[in-house]
Amino acid sequence: MLVCKKCSGNKSLDLRKWLERRLDEDGHGDEVKVLKVSCMDICPKARVMAVVPPGPEGTPGGCYAVDPVNEREDFYRQVLKLLPEDHPKTH
Repeated sequence: MLVCKKCSGNKSLDLRKWLERRLDEDGHGDEVKVLKVSCMDICPKARVMAVVPPGPEGTPGGCYAVDPVNEREDFYRQVLKLLPEDHPKTH
């Protein structure tokens, strides 16, 4: 997954670091990589841009503008849906 480094540069909005910690805690750190990329040139106020590639068996990915405080849990659950079916899901 790609996360805009400009959007997540604010420590209170650092979705990338939060996602990395959460994925590691839940045992998914080896399956989902969170990469910081340069500005995606879509700058939503108080949100972080993230791009998630399509998952297995045609599971759609997408481009997300995530409120890193109020929507991060919902976004995390969306990311988990992209894991292969044979892998146990958390939450």
